[in-house]
Amino acid sequence: MIVKPIIFDNILFGELAPWLPENSSETKFRDILNNQVRANKDNPEKFFKALLGSLKEYAVILKIDHLPNKERIANLAKFADLQSDYNELVITDFFSKASEFYFYLFNNECIRIRAAIATNVSNCKTPIDSEFQVVSLLNNLAYTIEQLGQKKYHDKLSIYVHNAMKISLFRLYTEIKNVYPAFIGNEALTENEIITFIFKDYDVEKSIQDNPAHTIAQFLSSKKKKSLTPVSVNDDKKIEKPAFVPNKADFRSGYKGKLSYEDIINPELFSKLEEDLYLNDFIDIDYNFTNKHNKKKELAAIFKILISKKYFREKNYKHQSKFRAADYRQYLDHRYKVDTSQQFRKCTPAIAKAVSDSYIWLDNLPACR
Repeated sequence: MIVKPIIFDNILFGELAPWLPENSSETKFRDILNNQVRANKDNPEKFFKALLGSLKEYAVILKIDHLPNKERIANLAKFADLQSDYNELVITDFFSKASEFYFYLFNNECIRIRAAIATNVSNCKTPIDSEFQVVSLLNNLAYTIEQLGQKKYHDKLSIYVHNAMKISLFRLYTEIKNVYPAFIGNEALTENEIITFIFKDYDVEKSIQDNPAHTIAQFLSSKKKKSLTPVSVNDDKKIEKPAFVPNKADFRSGYKGKLSYEDIINPELFSKLEEDLYLNDFIDIDYNFTNKHNKKKELAAIFKILISKKYFREKNYKHQSKFRAADYRQYLDHRYKVDTSQQFRKCTPAIAKAVSDSYIWLDNLPACR
């Protein structure tokens, strides 16, 4: 079952719309919050249970798929590394019982959607299935974003909810793209396209302090500054890490093994993998292994993962017999100027999985077809 932004859509088109007369009562939202909703604002599993029960008392029956549970919440680890990058994209604080309700609701709906897509992707058997899940969610979010941009309200609560949705949906959409870059398809919205949908005049609005356009503009400006990663050097000064330049060829002399770069099935995916190796300090700009602590063990595991995901041909015209795992390892060792023979031999499937689980980009590495 694909993931849908059920709460967001219900606010735009259903019974949770803050501009409806029945949702203007502070007493109603005080009672809902006091009915274990506020108490469980940081516990998504209990939050939704309390929410659905509380809304039912007001004759609001919500059907929500992919409710958070322990299994789904555990999969949020895939998004954990990104959270500090999005610290600037936060909803402004609430000012009433009603706005407090929506504040907690947005935070938990985003958690529900993240956990749901992470669980669905982890259960997929093939990259095609994973792409279907991710693209379907992005398409659903894109529709909600487009509809959101067509709404305009004037009362204080509706404006608060409207602005909070803009920040929440912008953040959620870009997070999913960053976590699943291999599965987003060709039609995913860019940041500029999202901005065009949700703001009538972004260039004007971004200069207004309390406007969500200002918050997003600040985030994008900060993101741009972080795009060049500072790296420590011996004199404790900071230098900018140079941009990675893919080298889609064999460039070291002295290799006497069986493989060549032509035996790589998908050079584009392989180059993306090498860029991740560079950004995560496995190799330097010249493709030399960095020899940092524990990296050699992890690199050997990555080699095993690449082999299991069919990144190389089984044989070539020069060598009719199938390549051995050691042949792949020797080729990669030479490419990165390292000897992982001992680590490669000792790398079990459990070790490889642990290494994969520790890096989002590796965990989401697509297989070659």
